[in-house]
Amino acid sequence: MRKKLTIFLVLLLGISSLSFASDWRYVFGDVSQHPEILGGLLPTYTIMGAGYDGISLIEGNRTELQLLVGVGYSQRKIWQNPVDGSFITENPLIYDLFHTNSLVRFSQGFLQSSVPDKDLWTAYAGFEGSFEIYKDSMVVGKDRQNGTTTYTVSSIADWFTSYGVSPSDNAYYPDFGANGDAMLSTTLFAGIKLDMMDDQMVAQDGFESDFSLRIGPSFLNSLLAGTASFYSFTSNTIAAITLYSLKDEKDINMFSLVALDRFNINWTNGNAVPLYEQETVSLGRKVRGYSNWTFNTQFSVVNNFDLRISGPEPISDGLFPRVTLFFDVGFGAGNYFNTSLFETNFLASTGVQGTVSLFDFMDLGYQVAYLFTNNNYMWYGNRVVGSVTFFLDF
Repeated sequence: MRKKLTIFLVLLLGISSLSFASDWRYVFGDVSQHPEILGGLLPTYTIMGAGYDGISLIEGNRTELQLLVGVGYSQRKIWQNPVDGSFITENPLIYDLFHTNSLVRFSQGFLQSSVPDKDLWTAYAGFEGSFEIYKDSMVVGKDRQNGTTTYTVSSIADWFTSYGVSPSDNAYYPDFGANGDAMLSTTLFAGIKLDMMDDQMVAQDGFESDFSLRIGPSFLNSLLAGTASFYSFTSNTIAAITLYSLKDEKDINMFSLVALDRFNINWTNGNAVPLYEQETVSLGRKVRGYSNWTFNTQFSVVNNFDLRISGPEPISDGLFPRVTLFFDVGFGAGNYFNTSLFETNFLASTGVQGTVSLFDFMDLGYQVAYLFTNNNYMWYGNRVVGSVTFFLDF
């Protein structure tokens, strides 16, 4: 498995370094992993593609069309009671999924940023299509723990049956739909970004802000078993300043200290907010140290603060060690998705990440977080939580 991981990373790095024709560029989307495959160290899903900017609608500003394609195998772990939609703290629904998706995005820049070779404003729009097939977990029948509680992983059908219900047409799990085994979805999105950020990886100064809207209309999301009907508005703002930078005579970084702050606001609502959308907007996803698909209320506001300490680049620009000290706070309020259960949550954490930055492509390492409030549902009752990281959070 270690050999496969090495080959996978080498291939990804090789693709990302390809010299495309002048009008084309490689575009990396994301990777994720299955926690039961090599302990989550092996990427099992990726999305990537290409961008074409050979047509310019406004002289001096970038016009680009991107196409990304993704495929992989992942796991979901959901902590919601299928009877009334309330959250549970043990014996979650665990299942695997094969998923493939594609993303088409058109963007147009306007005006000149204070940062060279950047547009001040970029408007964008597009759509994302996804096909998911749901499978019983590969560890059905085995014991797993969250905190001090041990539970046995059930099949999808047995887990729902234990509550006296079925996955078919369950209001709290709209992805499963009538047949309970697949979901074909289409999400439309649009947004605008203000960019005055000078990001040199080891140094970062400036400001950027992104405002976006995602819509999953029911008529585009009821073509197969599952269903979706939702909208999601996000405002994401990042400010950064390099506090100290030390370089050698060849202008190669030896040491740098950068302070960054992100302020994120989200409102998501709808008659059927699917689980694939809940993952990225959940409060537990955005406050480090907590779990995806937890504290899922309609409104969330989060502030993430980082002090990033970057070490020397001994081999090549963009390959260097980094230590990040972080402090996060977040507040969520409103109904839990797909329910009428109102809840408020306050989360706060601090911790450290030790990573190796790979050419602005990945930040591989490990994170340890201390939770001031509430719980990580996967390690219920534990104040100190560790996890493998593939990327910086912002």
